[in-house]
Amino acid sequence: MNILLVMYLILCTLHLTFRSEGLSKTSKISKALLMPVLLLYFLSRQTEGLQASLLVILALGLDTLGDILLIESNKGNRFFLGMGSFFLGHICYGTYLAMHGINWAYFFMAIALLAYPLYKILRIVQVPPYGLPLGIYATLLTILIVFSAGSGSWYCFLGAIAFAFSDYFIAMEAIGKRIFSETSIMATYTLAQLLLIIGILSLQGVW
Repeated sequence: MNILLVMYLILCTLHLTFRSEGLSKTSKISKALLMPVLLLYFLSRQTEGLQASLLVILALGLDTLGDILLIESNKGNRFFLGMGSFFLGHICYGTYLAMHGINWAYFFMAIALLAYPLYKILRIVQVPPYGLPLGIYATLLTILIVFSAGSGSWYCFLGAIAFAFSDYFIAMEAIGKRIFSETSIMATYTLAQLLLIIGILSLQGVW
């Protein structure tokens, strides 16, 4: 197994442990290191060259920034900045997947399956001042899931679904509907990122 992948898995485990035990300072450090380590793993395994993989590099870089912005809180101005960073990261992931071919049967099947859940979520998040930005974000995330399904990679598809759960947990906390534990948020988030990267590498013929 690739040593960088092992490092990522160890870092995920340590971060979740730190969060569960309330070790704030160490959990902040581990959170900021997660995506850079995953990026190093991707760079060590990718086969298309840096230019062709630029969108994935940008996605992980933007998500690193989002992690840092949301270290302190999932509310307030930093929440919107962090959401904007992840928004751009999702665009990078989705564009990369779209450029690598689409299985239209899976694509339209995903649209049919996700239309109603998206409608329900758009109704739930209509809480000022979060309603419009969360609605736009949820729509983009749904588009990412659709393109992940269309890519034909189950890893990418499941990764995008896990991302949706993580972001849903954060959104519910932001609008005051329900407080989810940071452990649940980060467990689904780190799994999502790993599955997306494995899926992208599988499209490159690595996995």
